[in-house]
Amino acid sequence: METIISKIMALANAKSANDQRISRFIIEHRFDLSSLSATKMGQALGISDSSVIRYAKALGCSGFPDFKLRLAAARVQETPARHEVYEGIDASDSTRQIVEKSKQLFANKIEQSLALIDPLVIDTCARVLIDGRKIVLTGIGASALIALDINRKLIRSGLNVQFNCDYHTQLVQASLLQPGDVLMAISARGETDEVVEGIQLAREGGAQTIAITRYGKNKVSQLVDYVIPYSYTEVHEKLGMVTPQLLQMIAFNVLFFKINALVSPESMSKALRTVWQRRQQGGAS
Repeated sequence: METIISKIMALANAKSANDQRISRFIIEHRFDLSSLSATKMGQALGISDSSVIRYAKALGCSGFPDFKLRLAAARVQETPARHEVYEGIDASDSTRQIVEKSKQLFANKIEQSLALIDPLVIDTCARVLIDGRKIVLTGIGASALIALDINRKLIRSGLNVQFNCDYHTQLVQASLLQPGDVLMAISARGETDEVVEGIQLAREGGAQTIAITRYGKNKVSQLVDYVIPYSYTEVHEKLGMVTPQLLQMIAFNVLFFKINALVSPESMSKALRTVWQRRQQGGAS
């Protein structure tokens, strides 16, 4: 799927009201704006044409005409969109139907999220983490589970990483960071005040900051040095978070693959050897 289409779909649930309205308008029109000008589209939405043009430029286009051309090119190349059936999973569905609908949902979300990842950002973040003197992870609630998994993986890669599920401990760890250190934040919506506070403390100490968070403008993405985004369209408050944790993990794993392509074999061997020795000691006791 073309990146510009993925970005529009992700912004359909953005925090910005204008981003939401414009994105949903484009989706409802099946990404075909060929008959519209920025002025006409603004009138249809009840917003200024400058807001429409800003939206186009935020997606990397030179203006609205360029935006329409890129959308047209994406629509030509795009395979038929699979219907997102999250709300279509009903209590009356058979197990087979639930499996099929879930397959469509997760496959579509993964495809959208991978299309949002910038390879240059992955390259930079991998080098920042490898060269970091110390890495501190921060994440609250369900995102803490992802941080815990990231912590385990980075340790196995031989990196000096710290994570504690206690929020106050995370703040203390962030406040102790210095130039040469790195803070990586994991936040589903990018609006968690506790995570924002940790990022601010790390920046005050001179540390570099990375975030895995939803695509689009949010508190976290505006504060950090580097963002690894994913497509967030969660609207089902009743069920809580369903897809974000999966997508956060996939976003990190792309980075993890790159780290392991670059990390010193000696560092990884030492880390894995230590893990193996501890397991042997545990089995002998």
